[in-house]
Amino acid sequence: MKSHRKKYRMAGIFIILVICGLALVLYRNSNTRRYEEGQLEIIVNGTDKARYAPKEEAAITVTVRNVMEETADDILLDMKVYHLDQVVYSEQQDLALKPGEEKELALKWQTPDSDYQGYLICLQVTDGKGNCISQDTVGIDVSSDWLKFPRYGYLCDYGEDEAAEEIIGQMNRYHINAIEYYDWHALHHEPLPPEVTRQSLGVWEDWSGRKIYGETVRDYIQYAHDRNMVNMAYNMIYAGTDSFVKDAGGNPTEAAGWQIYFAPDNERGEGMFTFKMGSSPSGNGNLYFMNPLNPDWQKHIFSQENHIFEVLDFDGWHGDTVGEWGKMTDASGNPLGTGEDGEAVYEVKETYRQFLNAAKDALGERYLSFNPVGAQGIEQVNTSNADVLYTEFWPWDQDRNGVPYNTYQSLATEIERTMEESKTYSADGKGKSLVVKAYINYYKTTGTLNAPGVLLCDAAVYAAGGSRLEIGSGNHMLHVEYYPDDDIPMGDELQEAMVKLADFTVAYENLLRDGQYTTENRVEIAGYQVSKNGQSDTIWSYTRADGEYEMLHLINLLGTDNEWRDERGKKEAPAYVENLAVKYYTERDVAQVQMASFSLDGGKSRELPFEKGEDADGRYITFEVPSLAYWDMVYMK
Repeated sequence: MKSHRKKYRMAGIFIILVICGLALVLYRNSNTRRYEEGQLEIIVNGTDKARYAPKEEAAITVTVRNVMEETADDILLDMKVYHLDQVVYSEQQDLALKPGEEKELALKWQTPDSDYQGYLICLQVTDGKGNCISQDTVGIDVSSDWLKFPRYGYLCDYGEDEAAEEIIGQMNRYHINAIEYYDWHALHHEPLPPEVTRQSLGVWEDWSGRKIYGETVRDYIQYAHDRNMVNMAYNMIYAGTDSFVKDAGGNPTEAAGWQIYFAPDNERGEGMFTFKMGSSPSGNGNLYFMNPLNPDWQKHIFSQENHIFEVLDFDGWHGDTVGEWGKMTDASGNPLGTGEDGEAVYEVKETYRQFLNAAKDALGERYLSFNPVGAQGIEQVNTSNADVLYTEFWPWDQDRNGVPYNTYQSLATEIERTMEESKTYSADGKGKSLVVKAYINYYKTTGTLNAPGVLLCDAAVYAAGGSRLEIGSGNHMLHVEYYPDDDIPMGDELQEAMVKLADFTVAYENLLRDGQYTTENRVEIAGYQVSKNGQSDTIWSYTRADGEYEMLHLINLLGTDNEWRDERGKKEAPAYVENLAVKYYTERDVAQVQMASFSLDGGKSRELPFEKGEDADGRYITFEVPSLAYWDMVYMK
């Protein structure tokens, strides 16, 4: 009997303890404050570097702000690091903010030892129940060098009072890992005046009379190196100015014999091939073009480029051209040289591979990138030893099949070709990612740059596996070919979108430009016109794949056209659509469907429920995409 009473007492005590514990939890939860969106804010200021070596520590700075007039002392800062959809690291810390208080926090993350990987860091302010009050994200690139995932930016102002550190810091927020120093030099044939030395950098003038301060150039380079950015010295591969071909008395110099001339049957011009840049106080306002295959010119220009590295800590040469102008001869009326096939060479674009391979040999460990303007001769560059492939597109140029480069599809196709043709010449055999320069709002003269035109072009380029050169000089964006005229600013909307796009393309670089190829998978979207080649007023279903994933890029062209050149900034934003019922045909056995977008949830992946089926056209899966603004990426494992 006593034994039974003892058991009843113990059971009673246990029940009382359970009730007390539950009451305590309920009490705590009832006293955990609920916050509304906007009462607390978190903003990622940036990372300390544009690129990290494997196992290098990354530093992320964030600002947390309490906009209420009350204390917030029961909140957490939650940090998660994602590789695609997988959390690879997480941590939490307690936060307390006084009314109106703002704190800047420095967070650290030890990057993994895997090379060439993209990550997304998600930072959330949460309450005691784990509810998200505010969040922001930032991309992280872990790569031992920049060549696999080039992210080019530019500089063009080198005055005495440039805020070099601040400007480089702004470019770092876009994860730019290489900088083109446009028109930093004195003359094309002599980038540095003879009196300039490492110990006495001094001041020189460019062709237009702008003052270039050597110490400013040096400071940019140093601040960029601190951020793991590469510095590329811009210069044409074959240009000299007036003083190179004429002496003080107006007589031809030895270099005049290295020039190229229009062939007699070239309808585009006659005589020597020259360009007038503009008025020059030094009389060097004209460009005279040398034969890239002339050995004396090669010896001269390679020596000049290597001299740069003795004076300034540039990392390489960014070579430029003025495009293809048809059949040319040397100064004696002979062919420019002989091709690898033994045939006579008359077109400058047919000299590129030989010249670039010779330049790379001369530069040694320095990097070489090159711009075959209009993608003319790009097949020669793709199969050369140039480290980075890059081209400036113009809508009137045509590809090797005669297709104009005027649509989103035409840019994507050339990026695909470049990746395929350069496989043998890439370090990992997957091909090189083409850097695309395209002046979208070319004739915009007032207001701000037009976001829809920029974002749609960028979506097409990145989905195809390329990247863009468009951001530079801090928060500026190129819209014309003479960089110092980049005087039309981005509006707040576009600038915010470009930061998120930069984060997104870094975080998902392994699905965008890491050996992917284009497929012909059929796609249907209930109630919408779908195209495989980016037709106007459709949803462009651009399908790609690699050994592990299939990717469906949905690029929204509903209510707009498919031309990338939005000259006067009139392109309307595409029609925003929701709840897209997608039917995707695939022979792969799909186990999981994820979706991510730079314009949705900070770029975080979200899993999409799906169903499998089969009909007369084959096996398929169906799923619903919640919304489409500009570009969504669905990836299937």
